Formats: sequence, structure tokens, C-alpha cells
Amino acid sequence: MGFQIGSDIGGTFTDLVVARDGQLLGRYKSPTTPGELSRGVLDCVTLAADGLGIDATELLTRTDVFVHGSTVATNAIIEQRGARCGVICTRGTRYTLWRGEGRRRDIFDFTAPPRAPLIRPDLCVEVDERLDRDGEILRPLADDDVITAIERLRELGCTAVAICLLWSVRNPVHEQRVAALLQQHWPVAALSLSSEVQPILREYTRMSCTALNAMLKPVVADYLAELERDLRGHGLAGELLIVTSDGGVQPVAEVSERPVYMLFSGPATGPGAAAHFAAREGDRDCLLIDMGGTSFDVSTVSDGRIAVTRDGRINDHPTGVSAVQILTLGAGGGSIAAVDEGGLLRVGPRSAGAQPGPACYGRGGLDATVTDAYLVLGYLAADRFLGGRMTLDVAAATAAVKQHVAAPIGITLEDAALGICRVANETMINGILEMTVRRGIDPRGLTLVTGGGATGVAAVELARELGIRRVVVPRETSVLCAFGALKADLQWSSVASHPANLHAFDYPAINTTLARLVADGETFLDRLLVPTQAREIEVFAAVRYPMQVTEIEVRCAAPVLDATTVAQLAEAFHAAHRERYAVAEPDADVEFVMWRVVARGVNPGITEREDSAAPQECVVGQTELYDASSRARRSVPLVDLDRMSAGQTITGPALLVASDTTVVVPSDARVSARPEGHLLIEID
Repeated sequence: MGFQIGSDIGGTFTDLVVARDGQLLGRYKSPTTPGELSRGVLDCVTLAADGLGIDATELLTRTDVFVHGSTVATNAIIEQRGARCGVICTRGTRYTLWRGEGRRRDIFDFTAPPRAPLIRPDLCVEVDERLDRDGEILRPLADDDVITAIERLRELGCTAVAICLLWSVRNPVHEQRVAALLQQHWPVAALSLSSEVQPILREYTRMSCTALNAMLKPVVADYLAELERDLRGHGLAGELLIVTSDGGVQPVAEVSERPVYMLFSGPATGPGAAAHFAAREGDRDCLLIDMGGTSFDVSTVSDGRIAVTRDGRINDHPTGVSAVQILTLGAGGGSIAAVDEGGLLRVGPRSAGAQPGPACYGRGGLDATVTDAYLVLGYLAADRFLGGRMTLDVAAATAAVKQHVAAPIGITLEDAALGICRVANETMINGILEMTVRRGIDPRGLTLVTGGGATGVAAVELARELGIRRVVVPRETSVLCAFGALKADLQWSSVASHPANLHAFDYPAINTTLARLVADGETFLDRLLVPTQAREIEVFAAVRYPMQVTEIEVRCAAPVLDATTVAQLAEAFHAAHRERYAVAEPDADVEFVMWRVVARGVNPGITEREDSAAPQECVVGQTELYDASSRARRSVPLVDLDRMSAGQTITGPALLVASDTTVVVPSDARVSARPEGHLLIEID
């Protein structure tokens, strides 16, 4: 069997893992290369090949599957680098994106500026057509009207077009005709149809999703084409798969057509990997914190289930796409620290990124960052960063912290560095509380799992603040999302809108709709040659009580519905409603709004090699850490994490250093190496 490769591009580093025959062989990191992202991926491939004793071409030639996650779609929207997009819509709906869910975020604050629409109304061109809620044509579509709209958008300088007509979710005939005319009269324009991208009720969400998809199409298609061209040019013979927002993976062709499903690709596989490591300790509830160079991600797993939302948003624009529920904050190792005009210390959300990076990287960065503060306090070993491939500049870090924080406030160097850490930690704590306490989850009952190369420095401090007693540090922590990518399932989903209620349920029509969705899912799995025994098909219904404005998604017991299964579906909804809102109305009618089918090719995944090596001396020297409680530096053991064998225990204080991460163990904690390869930190 050939190799499997998982890769993930972060704001500062690009990560990569290699496996074969279900066993992880190695993990690698290389600086991200902005403007030429695929080069950073190839740099990691070269490192992996060197580690395996072969050249990069041979590694790629012998690779069966290459799975890739990236924030390229996210960054394109955040940085407003998407294609200039226009909308063709039904007469009377051009202000849908402008109105959104209200012009002000806070409806009681009349001084707040109005929210900026995803697309301005002048770029939304109306055509005179209309369908009713059953998909019947009330006003036919005129070709001349469409051609006029096309010419108008071309004159306005658009390069992408989103087609979003009323009730196309019930009958796409008019959208399909508009698309045909667009391809005939303006074939170079990127094109997205709401009836294909996201055929859901709620016009604002559907139009927003379709517009985002059209804006992303040229950007994502060009990026994936370049990545595939470079990988193929260096010998890749296997399948190239892309991580999607729901934590699954899809082929390049699928993602290029529906790039909105890649919006949250980067961190989406992290929670699945965290659940894997928590399960190794017998825990089904865990909290994942992933601190990289640019951002800090928080997610939860409850009873072994990854939290998923249908209200995924980017810059507050709804997508309606199922996405792993992750909160991302601007609190990474590269987050810039500065003193504001009022004399307050601020950390983030601006980041030094990969270029120029923190001052200690020696690439021209002059700002003080969290990484610089860590180095000043002795939380990083300057000569062991990236396994010794990169030496950190202590003098540059010291100068940056002094100039930008210590001097403006008038405090010592150590207090300034400690202040940077504490402000960054407070941002992270608030994010964790948002994903736990404010959602009804008690963090004290969770196991904390670390991800990202920088998380090990602050993990125990954060756990102590939250009342968490156990921290799991995977050996793959710095490349957790790349590792999770190799464990991700092939996954495809689609939705259909066919409203019904419990007492007036159109069984033939809805079963026909579900059969079509299931057939589309099977076609996806057929195309990827997924064996029958590895296939899973799941059907979900979006359900609510009459007059409610939000639904709860409930799993159907079978893909074909009858009176019994629909009654069971209603009971499951009552239970879910009671669990979420502490109230239910079992005697009330129930409305079924939308139907979703998920087709999954189950991935057997990969496992880490269990540690069977004989115990060896892992303490390789002494190093100095700044101890906040005694306000003094103290000498502590320097431990080579990669030399720790199963069963070995280190009592803090200590500094654990691996080739790709660092873990700070305070005096009230002890760390033990587990047979499966990960570390367990227990806090007294």
C-alpha cells in the first residue's frame, strides 16, 4: 500500500503528516509561503521525503491519497479578495442582502453604523419572473430581460454572477434558463445557482451563500488548480482531496464547484482528532484549543459527538452550510502586542504572520508578539525551535518587548512579557467560556486537548483557570489538523426544501425528494470507488413548532418515511427541543421544513505507533524559566519530549521540548508519557 499524506496551511506554518498501512510515520512543519502557498506545501513534502530517506518525487509517486486543508477561502472573504460579484434576482428582491437580518447589529443603538452588505444593491439586477411556493410559474421568464441583466452586470465590472430567484428551491427551471443564457452570452463569468449550491428556505441565507460561492469560485479554483498542478508536476499519482467545513473531505472538482463548502476548511478536522485522543483516556467529552501562529481556535466534543452548526458565518454573513462549530480568535503566537493611546496593553488581533513574523524569527519583524514574550520568559528554547532548523533571536525579542511594551508603560522586561502572556490568555479564556459556559457546558468536566505548536506553553495555565484537571498533549499536537485530515471521512451532503407538517405529510412527494438526494449521494461515492461496506447514508430533517423561526435538525431513522418513522421523528424533535430549551410541547403540531442527506465513505483512519522503546534518559540539561509567583528566574529540567518513553513521569516545573512544539509544566502539575504516544498532564 502507498503513502497517505495530510497537509494543512496555517498563517505562520504549513503542517504535514505521512502515514502508510494505517500507521503514522512522521510529522513535519515548514514556514508558510504567502503569495505562493503551494511552495510551502512542497517544502514540507521535501522535509518528509528526507525523513523517510527518499526524494520528494518518489514520495509523491508512491502516495495514494493527499488530503489538504487550507484557509484560502476564509482569507479571501475576510480580506475582500473575492471576485467582483453581481446578483440576478426576482423583481422586488434586490435589497435582500442590503436588509439582511436588520441594518444594525444592535437594534437599540441608533448611533451604530449600518452593517455593510455582502453585495451592494446596485450590483443586484432584477428580472421580471415569479414562481409560487409550490414551484408553479406565475410570471414566465423573458430571455430579453435576462440578457439585459447580463449586459448590465458586465458594464458594472462584475466577473462572477450569483443567480437567486424566489422559490427556485421548489422549481429550478428559471434559474437554469438564466444560467444557460449566461453561458451563451458571457461564458467567462463565474456562475452559481442557488438551487444547486444551497436550495434552502430563507431568501437572505440562500442569497448570501450563493453570492459567497460565486465570489470564491475563481479564487479557490485557481488556488486548487495551482496546487494540483504543482503536486502532479512533482510526481503525485494518487487522489487529491480537500477538507470541507463539516470536517469531511471531497475531490478537487467538487470543491471547485462549491467552494463555499471550503470556507472553514482549515481547522475543521481538529475536533475529530481531539475526540480520538480524548477517547484514548476514556473520555467522550473534551475541549480542543488550537493555538497556532496567527489564530486561536476553540471547539468542543460532547458524548463523542463533534459540535456542528448550520449557522456558519463569515464576517457575519450567513452561509447555511453545515460546519464544525469552531470559534476563532486573533490570539496566536504571532499576535502583536502594543500599548494603546490610553496606556493599556493590547494583544492581537493583528498578527505578524509568516512574513515578517515575530521579531525573534529574524526575518525583519520589529513588533513584539506573544512568541517574543514566550522567548523572553524562557518558555521557548532558542536553539531547539523546529528541531534546531531555526534559531530564535533572544536579543531581538528582548528589544521588541522593551521598545513596544516595557518602555511605554514603565515596567520591567519580565513584567512586560508576562503581561503580554496574561492578556493573550484572557482573550483565550473568554473564547473558551463562549464555547462552554455560555452554551451550558461545564468546562470542569472536560478533558483539555491541545492542538497547534504554541498551545503547550499556555495549556496548563488555561486549564487551571477553567478548573480542568487533565490535559492531553498529542505528539501530533503541532500538526493536529493535518493528522485529523488523514482520519476524515469522504463526505458529501445536499439539502432540499419540501415543507410539511405532522398532520398533513405528503409521503410520496417527500420520499421522492429523499430518494433523489440519496441517489446523488450514492453517485458521489460511486465516483470515488467507495466499497459498499464502507458507505453510510444519513437523512436529517429540519423541524420546528408552528410559528417558530428556527429549526432543530433531527436524524431520520430510515431514508424512506412512513407514519411510524415520521412519528418517531416528531418524538425525537420534542426530546431535542426539551434538551436545548428545557421545554417541549408534545401535543403541538410539528413542521418539517427541510431535508438533508449526508453520504459518507468511512475512513478506517490512521493510528500512531505505540511506544515500545526501552526507557532512556530524557532530561537533557537545565534551562531558566521566569516564575511569576516568585517573580524570579529559576533553573528547571529541560526535557527532550521525543525521548520520553511510555510510563515515564516528569513532575513540574519543567520545560518539555520536541522538534515541533514546547510544553511548559508548572510546579503543580506532572506529565506522564502514555503507551499510545501522547502525554497526559495532571494538575494538582
